[in-house]
Amino acid sequence: MNSKTSQRTTRVSVRARALQLVVLLLLGLVPMVLAGCAGFVSGANTTPPPPTTVNITNVQAISTTTSSTQVVWTTDVASNSVVNYGTTTSYGSNTPVDPTMVTGHQVTVSGLSAGTTYYFQVQSTDSKNNNGKSGGHKFATVGVSISGTISPSKGGSGATVTLSGSTSATTTANGSGAYTFAGLASGSYGVTPSNPGYAFTPANQNVTAGTTDVTGVNFTASGTVVFPAIATQPASQTVTAGQTATFTVVASGTAPLSYQWQKNGANIAGATSASYTTPATTTADSGSTFVVVVSNSAGTATSNAATLTVNPAPVAPTITTQPANQTVTAGQTATFTVTATGTAPLSYQWQKSGANIAGATSASYTTPATTTSDSGSTFVVVVSNSAGTGTSNAATLTVNPAPVAPTITTQPANQTVTAGQTAMFTVTATGTAPLSYQWQKNGANIAGATSASYTTPATTTSDSGSTFKVVVSNSTGTATSNSATLTVNPAPAPAIQVNPTSISFGNVVVGTNLSQSLIISNPGTATLSITQITVTGATFSASGYTLPLSINAGQQTTITVAFLPTAVGAVPGNVSIVSNAPTSPTSVGLSGSGLAATLTLGINPTSLSFGNVLTGTTSATQNVTITNTGNSSVTISQISASGAGYTVTGGSTPVTLTPSQKLVLAVQFSPASTGSVAGSISIVSNATGSPASVTLSGTGVVQHTVSLSWNASTSTVTGYNVYRSTTSGSGYVKINSTLVSGLTLTDSNVTSGTTYYYVTTAVDSSGNESGFSNQATAAIP
Repeated sequence: MNSKTSQRTTRVSVRARALQLVVLLLLGLVPMVLAGCAGFVSGANTTPPPPTTVNITNVQAISTTTSSTQVVWTTDVASNSVVNYGTTTSYGSNTPVDPTMVTGHQVTVSGLSAGTTYYFQVQSTDSKNNNGKSGGHKFATVGVSISGTISPSKGGSGATVTLSGSTSATTTANGSGAYTFAGLASGSYGVTPSNPGYAFTPANQNVTAGTTDVTGVNFTASGTVVFPAIATQPASQTVTAGQTATFTVVASGTAPLSYQWQKNGANIAGATSASYTTPATTTADSGSTFVVVVSNSAGTATSNAATLTVNPAPVAPTITTQPANQTVTAGQTATFTVTATGTAPLSYQWQKSGANIAGATSASYTTPATTTSDSGSTFVVVVSNSAGTGTSNAATLTVNPAPVAPTITTQPANQTVTAGQTAMFTVTATGTAPLSYQWQKNGANIAGATSASYTTPATTTSDSGSTFKVVVSNSTGTATSNSATLTVNPAPAPAIQVNPTSISFGNVVVGTNLSQSLIISNPGTATLSITQITVTGATFSASGYTLPLSINAGQQTTITVAFLPTAVGAVPGNVSIVSNAPTSPTSVGLSGSGLAATLTLGINPTSLSFGNVLTGTTSATQNVTITNTGNSSVTISQISASGAGYTVTGGSTPVTLTPSQKLVLAVQFSPASTGSVAGSISIVSNATGSPASVTLSGTGVVQHTVSLSWNASTSTVTGYNVYRSTTSGSGYVKINSTLVSGLTLTDSNVTSGTTYYYVTTAVDSSGNESGFSNQATAAIP
């Protein structure tokens, strides 16, 4: 067992006891104490530290050609150079190792294929055999091209050239018969040209592309060009003005064929396809002729002329005189007439209330003898021709019945009102219009009361008991209604109640405004109107209302009465309310006392101790509660913390605390170095005794660890247990929760100034555990 600390190295070796069933041998347990950032010092016969990795950065592939590239990178120490590369991420090829020890590396990778993607990683090893790798990089080599010419250009121009083999592609030869395939990978390819009407020598060629461009893959075209011939002539077209017309031709001959349509012998711009569609036609286009000239490299062919006939468009009907509404008496007929224009012949169809009338197909329609059930029916006529239809406006038929004498169907009703109000009497009567009305009061005609309803002037109690009736008449006769009686009750009166009848504000801090509600109710039978509210006493006021203030019968309203003392002592006052209530004015007594302000703050606790806190960490939060213990608001203008590592949150200033309101500060300690740190929190306010202070204390300590290692048992084991004690030779307690499968363990739960004693045991697959190993000692600084 070995022990290593930043101050010393100790090595102790013993042989473990043998188990009854399995013999296990455990050698060399080594504790290592690391304090803060202290360096690691190895003693004699200790296991050497693992090798340091060479750090590789700035890996790039530059100056890439069709067959090579330059790979460069940087290392943090001088080291050699090698590149692993290949067309997959498994690489497969390596450059020779460049033994030159440098930090700036450059290796040439050659013998590559063109147009190919390569994956690579770089490796460097320094003079101490420390190694570094950086993989997952890639680059692509430059592609090569295959090109040639098809001659003569008459057969090569527009020819299709097909590439097969390592890559498949097609291209079209230009007007000179030249073609090119670019960006190709190294490999074997076949090149085959084609063009209708031509044969090629050779028919195809096979080429191999390495890392240079392949040129001169040429072909010779031979063949006969066929003149254009019209197979299907364009046909004459007949359309209606506003429509378009389409002419089509079918032609044969060696491709490509070109087309040019002509109208009346002049070329039509853009009309260069096998078919041509005119714009919307007019009658002026009628008789125009259309031909098409078809051409290729051998010559031209002109089609027969096709003639365009454009017929005028018919005019849809238009209603020039609408049918008029008709009024007749039951038993008479009614005639409706329409006048319409449009392309002849015009047809007519009359409709009654949306339904066609059989046989009503003329410009006028006469109904059969009407009845009152026909009244309100609507009549329209639909006028149509080959171009469309036109529908007239609706004409309404009114059928009046024969004259009938008036009849009272709803008698005027008795009315009850309050003095000062009006009363309305209404009658409903039937009979032939027009009907006339004359209202009477107590048997005498009322001037101007000649409608179906009558509203009285404002009533008085003297009108109570009066009777009202109406005489309804027309050309046939009269009808007199029943009498309706008017009852007039006396007018109601308002009243006033206040709650409370007096208001006491008690003790109020000088300069503080305190308000209470005053409820004003109307228990009377009329609207209460308040015209004046007067407050006496300089420190009292009233608000929440607008004069005049109206309160309906049985309703209430609330106003606000406030007390703002300006000096210490008792203050009397009064609210006087003037209204239309019989008991006006109404008085409400006011009282209150001014009290001197006290500005005090309570701080709890007045000191905080954070104990030991690891450097570079933050302690648990502790709280300080600030309470307003006075009777007035206190404004805290500043909260600050002193002492390295102390922070205070939750105390944004300025802040105002009302009486009994609390403010909680959250305090933490984050030591940056070891040792005790004293500090304080300063609380500046307008309270008595400001500034208040909270003392702070805490100590920064360093986290220590013990690194343990041991030699493997010579027996077959499942794992190891590690035990620790603060007493040499006894009191060991296991510190691992599960079996340790390796040969190392780090104990982070150690305390400064304490010496620990460690042993280990081996455990086999049956759970058998060996005896303790030799003891290793670790003293924590």
